[in-house]
Amino acid sequence: MKSGAIVAKAFFSSIVSSMLTALPLIHIAAASSAAVAAEHTVEIRNSKFQPQVVQIKVGDSVRWINKEKRTSHSVLFPGNPSLESYRLLPDESWVRRFDRPEAFSYSCGPHPEMLGIIEVTE
Repeated sequence: MKSGAIVAKAFFSSIVSSMLTALPLIHIAAASSAAVAAEHTVEIRNSKFQPQVVQIKVGDSVRWINKEKRTSHSVLFPGNPSLESYRLLPDESWVRRFDRPEAFSYSCGPHPEMLGIIEVTE
């Protein structure tokens, strides 16, 4: 009985030891992939997207922030299916991540004359 307990203890000890050895590697991998992606900001001000054209890399995100005082806006990507943010009230924001290289044109849902482009490259 005692030898079985010793074998079990050695077995579990080796499993815990290998898990602890792998944890730093997992942490490093997560940290390095997070460090590569960036977040870019587009402000909605004076009924315009500023900047109007944003150049980013695959995996980056864009945050739109409504800096108007009284007007709500949205961010609308046309297509099939289309994608539209919720209505952004003053000082609210919305984020989208871009996972493929392409030029993404967008507008404001309630104000279609407001236009912008996100250019995503490798």
